[in-house]
Order: sequence, then C-alpha cells, then structure tokens
Amino acid sequence: MQRFSTWARWIATAILAVVGAIFTGVVFPVVVHFIQEQPQETPNVALKFLHVALKFLLDLSEQTWLRVTALLLGGFVAGLWLDWLLRRLDRSRAEERKALGTEMVNRLGDLKYPMSQTRPQIMSCFTAARKLGIWAPDQRAFATHPVRAKNLITDYLIHVGTMLRDGHFREAKQHAKNSKAAFASAYVDFGLYRT
Repeated sequence: MQRFSTWARWIATAILAVVGAIFTGVVFPVVVHFIQEQPQETPNVALKFLHVALKFLLDLSEQTWLRVTALLLGGFVAGLWLDWLLRRLDRSRAEERKALGTEMVNRLGDLKYPMSQTRPQIMSCFTAARKLGIWAPDQRAFATHPVRAKNLITDYLIHVGTMLRDGHFREAKQHAKNSKAAFASAYVDFGLYRT
C-alpha cells in the first residue's frame, strides 16, 4: 500500500492542473475583456497610467511562454509547500508508531497469570495498532489456553513493538500479518474461529 504522502501528491497534482486550466480558461479572458473595455483617452494622468499598465500586462499575458512559466513556477512552489506539510504529517505518524512500539515493549513486564489483570492495557495496544493499519489480535486471544495465549501475545508484543520502536514500520506490519496464522490456529484449536 502506498504512503499517505504519495496519494496526497497525486491528488494535489490533479487539483493544481484543474485550477490552472480554469485560471487560464476563465480568468485570463475576463481580464482581457476588462482591459479592452477601458476607455482609450482620459484626461486623468493616473487613469492613463493605469490603462498603459493594464495594456502592458495584457500584451504580456498573451505570450505563451509566460503562461507556461507561471503555471510551472506556481506548481513548483505549491509542490514545495505540500512536500513540507506532508513531511510534517509523516514525522508525527512515525513518532506515534514509535511511541506505540515503546508501549508494547513496556507491556511485556505486565504479563502475568491470570492475564485478565493486564487485558485492558494489552487490548489498548492492540486497538492502537489497528488504528495505525497493523493487524492485531482481538479479545479471542485471551480465551485460548493461558500458556499459549501468553506465548502468542508475548511474541506479538516483543517483535512488533521492538520493530515499531526502532522505526521499522513495514517489517512490524509484515510480522504482525505473519502472526495472524498462529493466532488463527489457536482460535481453531479452542473453537473460537469465525470468518
């Protein structure tokens, strides 16, 4: 799956292309019409200067190279701002993932028998992982054999948590997806499997 920033760049490019087409197709003709409708001879010096300046801008705007250059420059500047914004968003998401990984690793010391005492904290980690797009077991993991449940949950928390904490998001996501089979096997063994 592509990152959020890649999707946003494609969408922003499409929006800029549409806005550029609208601007050159609608705004330029309106401005040209406005300039052409201005009276040619006026006694006021300020209005005469305004007319000359508008006429110069009209002649300049009719140059093909200027329109292309203005659109390219505008797109470049918008791209720089969008890149800056997306980097900030990606950085905050990376920090959120690292914090979740640290929390998962810290929860390993809380795993005790019976696991019902630490279940809310662990389920909170699992819910946070799902919100970040990482597969996580549901409450059925606690309904399996206590030793098997502890081993599966410990394996999940230590591997996925360590990878997230160290900034290896793709590897953490892949390990979580691979551990899905082990949890599914435990669910089947205890009659908890549902499709």
